[in-house]
Amino acid sequence: MTTAGRPRTASVSAISSPLSEFIDARWSTTGLTNDQAAGKFGFKAANVVSMWRVGKTPIPMARLPMIAQLLRVDLTLLFVLWLKQYRARTDSAPPVLIEVLERHLMTANEAEVIRTLRNATKNSDPAFSASTLGAIARAALP
Repeated sequence: MTTAGRPRTASVSAISSPLSEFIDARWSTTGLTNDQAAGKFGFKAANVVSMWRVGKTPIPMARLPMIAQLLRVDLTLLFVLWLKQYRARTDSAPPVLIEVLERHLMTANEAEVIRTLRNATKNSDPAFSASTLGAIARAALP
């Protein structure tokens, strides 16, 4: 599959992050060129979107909701990846904070599963065997 525009090459000034890599790997799912996406973000030139995708410039947190919508992914996931991007560019974000958030945050779909489970168990916090958890997982996945 070919993509529109010039081929991207590694840049010495780029700081690749899990966020830029995630967005770039899934960009084709948007069906948009960088020019089209730039228009949606209110930019006159596509180079900003391109620089986000290769890590040449950091992705602002304020842009995450629209990126999540374009990629059809949960905003929570992008936020954790944004924190990793921030950490790659500055030492002011403690890595333990990112690790804790990554372990405890859940997507909207995951939260719905938890709400359903809590309703079914009347918030009793039952212990589940490995086989029960496997059955729940099999039932939940298509």
